[in-house]
Amino acid sequence: MIATAAAAALAIPAQADAGSTQGRNPYQPHAVCGSGYKTVNHVRLRTADVYLMRDRRKNTNCVVTLKRQDLGRPTPVTASLHRAAHGRPVLDQGGIEQGSFRYYAGPIYVRATGPMQVGGERRLESCVFWSGNTSRDVNPAKWMHCNSVSSYE
Repeated sequence: MIATAAAAALAIPAQADAGSTQGRNPYQPHAVCGSGYKTVNHVRLRTADVYLMRDRRKNTNCVVTLKRQDLGRPTPVTASLHRAAHGRPVLDQGGIEQGSFRYYAGPIYVRATGPMQVGGERRLESCVFWSGNTSRDVNPAKWMHCNSVSSYE
């Protein structure tokens, strides 16, 4: 019974548990966002990896920032995801998680289907603004990602 509990704890470690500041992050973006999410885009920063994930069935995006340094030690980490409309973030549709975390910031979820102005015509698109960083990343960027609505069906 104790061995089973220990094996389960090692399979999906709790972020609150202390860990080493070296090695690999024990978390994977698919596990943090949840079942059904697949990687849409990934940006490797100096000290972290930022993942944009999508669940096609739910038409939902997820962002998580996974630390690569200072693992197990609370340090500032941010993950941000907002729906986009007309090429701009819609700040009341999405969110930001920032704070001192041991392994990652997020997950942040948003449903991202909406109209967009594309080249002189208006059409239905699924666009989000997403970003992530740690306190050691200088000039964190924001990225925009769009998919046609049919890619979610």
